[in-house]
Amino acid sequence: MMTIRPLYSKWLPFCISGIIVARTCITFTVFTFLQPISYLVLALCILSFVGLVYLWNKGMTYFGASVALFFSLLLIISVLNNADYKTVCYYCIEIGTLLLLFAYYKTRLGVVLKSLAFLFSVMIYANLAFMIIFPNWMFLAKDTFDSFLLGGNYNQIGCRLLCGIITNVLCCNYSRKWLVNTIGLCIISVATLALVGSMTSLTCVIAFIAISILPGRTLKKIAIVSFFSFYVLFQVFVCFSGEGLHNNELAVYIIRDVLNKDLTFTYRTSLWEISSNLFWKSPLWGYGQMDVDWMKSHMTSHAIGPHNLIYYILLEGGIILFLSFLTIFLFPLKRIANLIDRNVLALLAGLTTLLFMQTMEVYHFFFILYPLTLIYYYPELKRTWLRPKVENS
Repeated sequence: MMTIRPLYSKWLPFCISGIIVARTCITFTVFTFLQPISYLVLALCILSFVGLVYLWNKGMTYFGASVALFFSLLLIISVLNNADYKTVCYYCIEIGTLLLLFAYYKTRLGVVLKSLAFLFSVMIYANLAFMIIFPNWMFLAKDTFDSFLLGGNYNQIGCRLLCGIITNVLCCNYSRKWLVNTIGLCIISVATLALVGSMTSLTCVIAFIAISILPGRTLKKIAIVSFFSFYVLFQVFVCFSGEGLHNNELAVYIIRDVLNKDLTFTYRTSLWEISSNLFWKSPLWGYGQMDVDWMKSHMTSHAIGPHNLIYYILLEGGIILFLSFLTIFLFPLKRIANLIDRNVLALLAGLTTLLFMQTMEVYHFFFILYPLTLIYYYPELKRTWLRPKVENS
């Protein structure tokens, strides 16, 4: 009788990785005929989560506990406010499956990383091929502005492409063929974003690529610190200003004359102003998980949500949830504090890029927790390319 050993299986982590990527990256609801597949992927994700909970019996990591605290608070606040607690449950299952996958295969993370890199690559290549070969496919969707398989809205594509690039950058440590694939992904990603017209994502992905190819650690560190500092200043002095940005002469000069941009950032300043007013009405615990109807009735009908991650978290759970969110960053950053190399710098550059991209958009929580998971498990990931034969046995 053959004994099944999940820990030493290559296909099981590959399949679970595929389910996670499909669930979080592909928007099946764009097309009505894909709705059954959406239900199937959700069912498989729930099954994977339950299976990994059964297999994993060593307790939570500190990082896992901080993530669990964040979503527990969001769930409690959502229930108390009669908000969209079902979506929070989906978040728990999707993120929980990712964290359990890394925790269970902690000693064989090379298999997981390669699986994710391969699946992200297939998804990115297939997306552009589908757009080029079948240019009329968008007209079959409900809304041509929200008709992309990768995230639905064209502004949601960039985070998926960037996560794919980051994963493949790490896989370059296994062999040169991954480097060739990474270069291809960078070219395809830039072409995809240029084609759909997502300028914020395009600029940020190019910035990440530029930082990644800088020679030497010192230049990369300076670039990352400068980028992160710019992110903080932009969030504080631009996003938090809302409509008041129009009264800042320096900001007006830089945005309008230097950058040649619309001063409202395509009406985002009004969304930030409304978000600020809503936050101060419930600053401690917010309003819970917001659905589309809530955002349209309380904010504006011409756009969905605050289009800013920090405002989004503050509205959902106030200062309490925001402090919990900051706690999530502590444990991954602490684990790699003494392991700063080119791979860690690439991860930090990717994380900073995703944070900056979310000054203008809000993505699924997966796309901020995914690079944090890679950072937290970096010591284990590093061992897989130092001892490839052991890892692949």
